[in-house]
Amino acid sequence: MRKYSLLIALVVIASVFTGYLLYSNFNTKQRENQQSQSQKTATNDISASDNNTNDVENSSNDSNNDNGSKQDENSVSENRNGDLINQIVSLAKEGKVINCDFVTGKTTIDDIEKVYGNPDKQEYISSAKGTYTTFTKKDLVFGFNKGMQVFETRSFDPRLQAISRSDIENVLGKAPYKATVSGTPNQTVLGYTMNSDYKLEFVISDTTNLVDHVNVLYPDATVNSMADDPGRKW
Repeated sequence: MRKYSLLIALVVIASVFTGYLLYSNFNTKQRENQQSQSQKTATNDISASDNNTNDVENSSNDSNNDNGSKQDENSVSENRNGDLINQIVSLAKEGKVINCDFVTGKTTIDDIEKVYGNPDKQEYISSAKGTYTTFTKKDLVFGFNKGMQVFETRSFDPRLQAISRSDIENVLGKAPYKATVSGTPNQTVLGYTMNSDYKLEFVISDTTNLVDHVNVLYPDATVNSMADDPGRKW
């Protein structure tokens, strides 16, 4: 009987000890799983934070790159326009415009028509003291006096229409001569003396603030001594 009781006791102790071990292992695994999940969550949070930081940095870099690109484009445009203005000035000192080899003051309208053919338009403008003839396909207009001498050449070359008033003043300074021309739209004329023979005018649209055309003027050819007319100054 005692042996039987002892055997039962041993079985109960073994069962209790086995249960304790199983419970202990379960709790240990549960804690390990919780720690692992916490580590994963922390890692994900750090990764998400890093990604957000990178997104902000990338966005800032993109913004800086866009601003830098725009500044570079503006700088290139200003340099290009500055070079074009210097070219216009250099030619104007010789009585020429950028898309024409005829020299203002040393050419007759007959010389021009022999090369370009008949003009598209011709009209006398008393305030300008001469007749103006237009060659549309050449983007050119010539003003000439009664002796057929060309005293003014106007260029409407499309390249000119990228030049702004500020571009001109940055290169040449404030214009010594300024006038307003009424029309649709109104225009502002900025005039610069090139030398004793020639003057250069930039005619600017008041709507766009960009050049519409340029004029090279030879004032001496507008003088009419017979009529006691001193001619044009600009």
